Amino acid sequence: MKTRRQAMQSAAAAAVALPVLNAQAHKHTAASASSARPYRAKWLTAAERKLLAETCDIFLPGAAEARVEEYIDYALHTDATRQKQLREGLRWIAKTRPAGRTALLTEASEQLESPQGRHFTLFKDLTIDAYYQTREGLVEELGWNGNTYLPEFKGCTHPEHQG
Repeated sequence: MKTRRQAMQSAAAAAVALPVLNAQAHKHTAASASSARPYRAKWLTAAERKLLAETCDIFLPGAAEARVEEYIDYALHTDATRQKQLREGLRWIAKTRPAGRTALLTEASEQLESPQGRHFTLFKDLTIDAYYQTREGLVEELGWNGNTYLPEFKGCTHPEHQG
């Protein structure tokens, strides 16, 4: 499981990564989606990308539509250790038919110290990190607007945290 510090680090990385990942798609004119260049994988094969997208969608429906596998491919392209871990996880999940993968992951979630549990944790962490760095996750779901000015920040409003 992620610690609060790790979650905050991921969120901070999102602020930096979002403009980089969207740089190719960002146009000041109304360009059609079909004119955008397709993503070229850095290290994942086409079959691995497809399986990763399907797996991420099990964890977070809509993740495949948000193309989280592209972000994961990009984010891990210089991390050989995590590439190896992810490929091991993909080989593990590929042994199960698509209809049985949710049950497989559910079982793995109950044994986090096992190799399958570590695959589960890796998939879950990568899916969440990637999804909430996409427009769909960060802007549309969370409502983030980086151009918002707060004249005042009141902090926590829970009565039990007031001192």
